[in-house]
Amino acid sequence: MAVLLDATSNRVLIERLEVANTFWSRFWGLQLRAKLPSDSGIWLSPCSSIHTCFMRFPIDLVMLDADLTVLGVRSHLKPWRAIRCVRGTVSVIETAPDAGVWVVGRKLSIQSEV
Repeated sequence: MAVLLDATSNRVLIERLEVANTFWSRFWGLQLRAKLPSDSGIWLSPCSSIHTCFMRFPIDLVMLDADLTVLGVRSHLKPWRAIRCVRGTVSVIETAPDAGVWVVGRKLSIQSEV
């Protein structure tokens, strides 16, 4: 687990961020889960496209570049959609809808919990 922070203010944006950085953890992602709590999310890295097949709930999608700067946001993505991320996306964060206010250009920071 990790914590997602605003890199400028160090304000916590997501308290429980699951890190999916292996093939299988990215493959499974949020598929088949019953729900995603509002204080949780999953960081898929590397990742430049997303699908919501086999998901049971809508999500917000935050697209990040290599420096963890927000490049794009898609809100309330319904199940069974395929999304191509904006150019330059190298990782994405999936959260519950309206779990945060995502601003394009905001730099984020991910801190591993010890």
